Amino acid sequence: MTLAVSGGAELARARALADRAGLQWLDLDGEQIDPRAADLLPLPLALSALAVPVRFDGTSLVVAVGDPSVHDEIVASVDVPVRVVVAPRVSVANVLGSLQQARRRGSVLRLPGIAAPEMEMEALRRAAAAGATDLHLVPGEDGLALRVRIDGALRTIGALTADQGPTAVSRIKVQAGLDISESRRSQEGRLRLELAEDRVFDVRVTTVPTVAGEGATLRLLERTRRAPTLTEIGLLPELQLALERLVNQRRGALLVTGPTGSGKSTTIHAALAGIAHPDLNLVTVEDPVEYRVEGAYQIEVNPHTSVTFESALRSILRSDPDVVAVGEMRDRETAAATLKAALAGSFVLSSLHTDDAPSAITRLRDMGVEPYVTAATVRGVLAQRLVRRLCVYCRERRELAPDEAAELGLEPGEPAHLFQAGGCDHCDRGYLGLVAVHQLLLVDDELRRLTLAGAPQTALVEAAFAAGMRTLWEDGLAKALAGLTTVDELHGALPGEG
Repeated sequence: MTLAVSGGAELARARALADRAGLQWLDLDGEQIDPRAADLLPLPLALSALAVPVRFDGTSLVVAVGDPSVHDEIVASVDVPVRVVVAPRVSVANVLGSLQQARRRGSVLRLPGIAAPEMEMEALRRAAAAGATDLHLVPGEDGLALRVRIDGALRTIGALTADQGPTAVSRIKVQAGLDISESRRSQEGRLRLELAEDRVFDVRVTTVPTVAGEGATLRLLERTRRAPTLTEIGLLPELQLALERLVNQRRGALLVTGPTGSGKSTTIHAALAGIAHPDLNLVTVEDPVEYRVEGAYQIEVNPHTSVTFESALRSILRSDPDVVAVGEMRDRETAAATLKAALAGSFVLSSLHTDDAPSAITRLRDMGVEPYVTAATVRGVLAQRLVRRLCVYCRERRELAPDEAAELGLEPGEPAHLFQAGGCDHCDRGYLGLVAVHQLLLVDDELRRLTLAGAPQTALVEAAFAAGMRTLWEDGLAKALAGLTTVDELHGALPGEG
């Protein structure tokens, strides 16, 4: 099987485009990006033109594009001489995804020990700037440990003494509107953090009473962050095309599955970004709202005010929505109400916790959803996991021995190399950001028949593979061959596979 992200047809297309335009072509997979080059091409222009600054020799800049028609725009927008080359569009999009994450974090990914009058707030500011999703204040015998989660990994960045800890937690509680006199039960609140005019965060605060004292967990949500596109989340070309066809039909339901923290909400919003339009009545129900969608009704679940997934769905179905996005189907009531919207004619996007795509069908059955409802509504299921993304500034190519290539299942003629983490000032031990690996199940007539019949999981899996579904491992290996991640990361995210 052909696994390379830009192998075969994609490379051939890039070569043909380059020949017609009288330009050179470049296989961008695994190319190290020169940081000096990245500074010369404005990121907004790079994203809109689908162009990657590759190298700068001190005189001229090499820029790889997916479409040669942007040649003149690129040349006119850069202050140094430019040589434009053509690369596969998917490879350009993948590198741009890496550059986006690098640009958002700058050089502040490394978080040194902190010494400040209000260390907890300084830690929060640095964590936000570094792209962290969480800050934890963990109580212990000697005080509070300050830990951040970046790219799924938790690390300690500082500590507060036993005398400083309670004061720090109290300051956070005051800013989050919580009761500072209550430390025996957990409380939830929010505070706002501004790093700059264009970077504003909502911080969800949860206090944690423990035997060692009161701690807190702070979850960071960047309100000014735009949702990525389906191209930017790292889909393989054929999978992206199939998913776009499904989304653009705007019929039935698309489910996204995976464990907590696997990027399901981001993928749902990437799909929404492709169809959001002023002519559509688009409604989302989320916990929490992670991305803002212009022109949409966005409802945030709040148990304290009795706003649940089920109650919100009951109300929005009266507003004749064209598109409904539900953050998660957690129980039978929510699942039934969500799929009822699809039965009523809305296009529905939602998520489930399952290990793979076929398991979504049996999971709905186990939740008590009638098989005929699932068969009538579910058009596709996208399973995913997140792995760390290799830094494009320092990733290192490693040729594979024949026995290594055979062990990975590579056929003769396929790329016989992988990439490994290097390490530079821009990244964290060779990694920078995250990329998803995917598995797409498209529900055809046979799968629909098996669903109605209540067929066992094994039968559903066999039918899905017969229809062309790939495994998560195969998708991940293609991305490892393209230099997006490493096989070690895949083994960590997909234990027992490969």
